[in-house]
Amino acid sequence: MFVRGKFMKGISPLVATVLLIGITVGIAGIVGFWISGFTTTATRTTTAQGQLQVLCSNAAIDVSNLKYCNNNVSGIIKNNGRITIGNVTLQVTFLNGTTVSSALNDTQGNFLALRPGQLSTFNQSIGASSSGQYDKLYVYTNCSGVTDIAASSDIVTC
Repeated sequence: MFVRGKFMKGISPLVATVLLIGITVGIAGIVGFWISGFTTTATRTTTAQGQLQVLCSNAAIDVSNLKYCNNNVSGIIKNNGRITIGNVTLQVTFLNGTTVSSALNDTQGNFLALRPGQLSTFNQSIGASSSGQYDKLYVYTNCSGVTDIAASSDIVTC
């Protein structure tokens, strides 16, 4: 005759409880370690971006005396802010929707950087295919929100 439990073997309830608690603690440790690394990375990224935004809130740029002559745009860029700005880029959009971008360089060929109050002149070719049908001129910097825009009406032609 078959007696229940006589031929069936298993682990005791105490061992089962200890194993269940051990597995739960192990999984919680792994998840905790992952969350800790994730939040540390996210905090560092957010902090760096926040510091850049605070720093860039002290930046301002102005472009003036714009002239278009022989497929070249020239003018003056001034840093009106309180910090040095760099990677100054000129972008011209045309009425047909195309754009031409050009990084402005200093006299040594490095990306243009302007100290507070500093002026710099530029004379950039915007291509022979443009034939003067430009729409807007944008000046961008290494601070994402620090730009200046000039409409075609702000640009004198020769």
